Amino acid sequence: MIKFAYTILYVEDVLKAIHFYEQAFGFTQKFITPDNSYGEVITGETTLSFASKTLALSNLKDGFAE
Repeated sequence: MIKFAYTILYVEDVLKAIHFYEQAFGFTQKFITPDNSYGEVITGETTLSFASKTLALSNLKDGFAE
């Protein structure tokens, strides 16, 4: 059986994205890095995370499609 466990959304502003998901869907912030470049919200079994586009570019050598 395959279980969908993790999603990363690449966003301009991690704090704004987390705030939106808290307000729109009632999720709770799990954690955020001190530099606000990565964070996660509690959604149940699937981890929903947010990474800044700057962090994504530093981690993905071939870039990514927006």
